[in-house]
Amino acid sequence: FCTWPSRGLGYAFSMESVRQEIERELGFGLVPNVFAYADPAPEAQTGLWKAFRHIVLRGLLPRTVKEMMGVVVSHENRSPYAKGVHLHALMVQGVEGALLETLAKGELPEGLPGKTGLLLRFAQTAARNPRDPAAVGLLQGQFSPGEIAEAVAVVALFQMVNAWTDLRGIPLDPL
Repeated sequence: FCTWPSRGLGYAFSMESVRQEIERELGFGLVPNVFAYADPAPEAQTGLWKAFRHIVLRGLLPRTVKEMMGVVVSHENRSPYAKGVHLHALMVQGVEGALLETLAKGELPEGLPGKTGLLLRFAQTAARNPRDPAAVGLLQGQFSPGEIAEAVAVVALFQMVNAWTDLRGIPLDPL
């Protein structure tokens, strides 16, 4: 037997302020569907946003690399939403078309700076088999413990985002 918790969780937040924060910090002028589809569950929306905000928009690794990792993970999971949104975000950030085309095909681009290439290989390996200890081994000796932890968090976040968008059938935003 279980009971549903009451709505009084001991904290208050404004769903509108979360939506405004998403619009302001992402800079797209809209709340992307990945977050908008969580409107009926404000705690879930806040959790999704805060995880994305702290893992992708902040941290030790460059945002563009984390978004490329998201494209790689989403391609491996055959999850179109994050793949499409992050390809668009990379284009807006000035990433060249040839690199975007290669990522869109699920290929790892040649000639990237060493650390970027390693992170994309890690993302691909970890997405294919999250329990493969060799995945993190790709990063050992090249990255700090904090960078490794962040790279693992990026892959884990996109695994979750892929599940969220696929299970909800979230359509790509009209960007």
